[in-house]
Amino acid sequence: MDPGHGGKDSGTISVNNHYEKDINLEIAKKLYEKLMSMDYKVILTRETDEFVDNNYRADMANEKKARIFVSIHGNAIENNNSINGIQVLYYPNRKSTINDSNNDVLAQIMLDELVKGTGATDKGIIGREDLIVLNQTKMPAIIVEYGFLSNENEEKLLLNDSYQDKVVDSIVNGLEYYLSLNPEK
Repeated sequence: MDPGHGGKDSGTISVNNHYEKDINLEIAKKLYEKLMSMDYKVILTRETDEFVDNNYRADMANEKKARIFVSIHGNAIENNNSINGIQVLYYPNRKSTINDSNNDVLAQIMLDELVKGTGATDKGIIGREDLIVLNQTKMPAIIVEYGFLSNENEEKLLLNDSYQDKVVDSIVNGLEYYLSLNPEK
């Protein structure tokens, strides 16, 4: 589990001056606790407000032989506060080497569960070849863009514990569904 940004890297700053890095960490910690309570082994790339290099994040996942890499992020569009919704980013050219589904399958499952669980707008899955945590990881990897912090209504939701719980539950449902399609041998 990868809470995006941290330390000197705040990520985006919301319309009411909340840092993306803090919301990412809150959601990731809740997700960590939920998955641990379900007997999953979970690794956090950061547990505090510290800067962690993206190469280190990918290397950590590879060294620990993570089965899935999920990076948690908020979204923003400069000078446009009307855009809202959830996107999931994935590396489009990764092909399975261990009989798991390709990244686009994981991304679509995750997006479907997030939209169903939160009622947020479906902003689609987006292939990105240029992001280190996607193109340097050896396992299925996605970035969950849980909402637009540049949108005041979505920002309010994302600061709300019960909405964060919906995001967490949706990610758990997506992971469970994906893993049911790819049982470990």
